[in-house]
Amino acid sequence: MVNLRKVLLRMTLAALTVILPVSASCAAPHELVIFYTNDVHGYAFEEKNANGELTRVGYDRLKAVVDAEESPRKLLLDAGDVLHGQAFATARRGELAALVLSMVGYDALAVGNHDFDYGQERLLALAGKYRLNFLAANVTRADKKDALILPPYLVKDFGDMKVGVFGLSTPKTLTATNPRNVAGLQFTDPVASARNMVKRLKSEGADLIVAVTHMGSEPYCEPMSQTIAAEVPGIDLIVDGHSHSEVAINVKGSGEGETLVVSSGFYFQNLGRVNVDRKKDGGFTFSAQILPASSLAAFDPDPAMREAMGVLKSELEKELRQVIMNLPFDLDGSIEKVRSGSTGLGRVICASLVEATGADAAMLNGGSIRDSIASGDVTKGELLSVLPYGNYIYLIEITGKDLIFALNHGLRQPGSGAFPQFWGMEVTAKKTILTGADGSKNEVLTAESVKIGGQLVRDDAKYVLAINDFLYSGGDGYEIFAKYGYREFATLEEVFRGFVTERGEAALRSISDARILSVKEN
Repeated sequence: MVNLRKVLLRMTLAALTVILPVSASCAAPHELVIFYTNDVHGYAFEEKNANGELTRVGYDRLKAVVDAEESPRKLLLDAGDVLHGQAFATARRGELAALVLSMVGYDALAVGNHDFDYGQERLLALAGKYRLNFLAANVTRADKKDALILPPYLVKDFGDMKVGVFGLSTPKTLTATNPRNVAGLQFTDPVASARNMVKRLKSEGADLIVAVTHMGSEPYCEPMSQTIAAEVPGIDLIVDGHSHSEVAINVKGSGEGETLVVSSGFYFQNLGRVNVDRKKDGGFTFSAQILPASSLAAFDPDPAMREAMGVLKSELEKELRQVIMNLPFDLDGSIEKVRSGSTGLGRVICASLVEATGADAAMLNGGSIRDSIASGDVTKGELLSVLPYGNYIYLIEITGKDLIFALNHGLRQPGSGAFPQFWGMEVTAKKTILTGADGSKNEVLTAESVKIGGQLVRDDAKYVLAINDFLYSGGDGYEIFAKYGYREFATLEEVFRGFVTERGEAALRSISDARILSVKEN
C-alpha cells in the first residue's frame, strides 16, 4: 500500500519549487482566479492521442497549472461526479480518487449523483478521511429533522476579499443513482436553498458569492443551473456539472445583476478558468475560459504528484491482476462476432442489466464490448477490458414501435459497432441484400418478429428498456432514445462484474447458450 505520509511529505517539499509556464504573461495578475473541473468520472491521468497531443489534463498537470498561477488569490473547485467512473475511481470505492483530490488541494466540491454510487455512508467517510470540502446546502436527512448531511457552504477569507461558496445537488439524484444509496435523504428545492445561502453569506460579509453545483445546464436537467441563476439574485458565479456541457454564459437575473454560469465539459478533456477583477465602483468583472487539455501542454506535471500517482497506478494494476473467478467456458466478445450477431458475452452482459434494473429487456451496441473472456482464471482487469469506457446504465420507458425501430437501426448495420446485443427479447430477422447507390451490395437484417415475455411487441405498448448512456446520447446513430426521460444506474462494468461473479456456472452457461436471434435467409 502507498505510504501516504511519505507522499504528502514529498509534495510539501516540492511545493517550495516554483513552476513557471513556458510563456509567462507580463500582464498584472487577476484579483482572483477560479479553476474548476466537473464530471471527471475517474479519468485521473493525462492521455494523449496518436499524434502526441494531450487529450486529458490529469491531476498532476492540474496541480502544476494552479500552482503556477500568479494571482495572490486562487480557488480550485469541482462540480461533482468525481469519485466514480473509471477503474481508478471504482476499484476501491472512491478511495484513490479521494486521496488524489486531497493531494491536489481542492477548496470545495459539489456532490454529484454518482458520488453517491457507493452509498451515502461511503461518501461521508471519504470526505472526512481526506478532509474534502464537499458542500451540499439542499441534501438533508428526513429522519433527523432535516439535518444537513454535509456543510452547506464555506467562506474563503483573503483578507481584503471574502468569497462565499455554497453547494447544490440535483434532486434527480433520487433516481440517478441506485435509490438505496440515498435512502432517507431529501433533496430540497435548489432555488429556495440558493436564496437562503445568498442571504446567509451576505450576512457573513461575503464580497463574492459562488455556487458550485451539480445541476446540469440542459432542459432535461430542470431545475437547471440557468434557472437558479435567473431566479436567485446575488449569485455572482455558478460552477456547474452533471450534463457534461461546455458552458460560459451570462444569465440575467430577477434583480439588476447577471450571473455567470460555467461548465467545462467532461472526462477531464478541459480545465475551466474564471478570472475575476475589480471594477472602479468596487464591483467585479468576470471572464471565463474553457481550456482544452492540449492548451496546457506547456506546463510540466507537478513532479511529486506524478510520482505519487505513479505509485497509486502501479498498485491498481497489481490489484487488477487479481483472479476473481474461474470460468469453465469461453464468452465470445470478439469484434467480428459482436458486430454481426448475438454472442454469449453480449447476452450475459445484457442479462446483467436486466437483473440489476428490473427492465423488460436490455440492448447495447456491439461496439461497447471490447474483448472476449477466455475460460480459466479471470482477473478483475480482464473484466474491465471487456467494458472499458465507464458507461452508465440508463433505464427508459419506450413504445414498442420505437423499440423495433431502434433494433432495426442496428440490425441493418452488420459489421458496425451499432449492431445490437440484447437480452429479454426473442428476435426473428430476415436477411436481405441491399444495393447501394454505387452498386455495392450489403447484407442487412430486418426484424420480422420481436417478442418480450413470450408476447409479440405491440407498437402502442410501452416497455422498460436498459441501455447505456452512449446510446441515449445518440451514439452510433441511435437518436430515437433521447426523446424519452431516463433513470440512471451504476456503470456497466460494475453490474456485469457483480453478475458473473455471483451467478453460478449453470446460470451463466444457460444465458450464454440461449438462442434469441434467429436469422432467415432471403
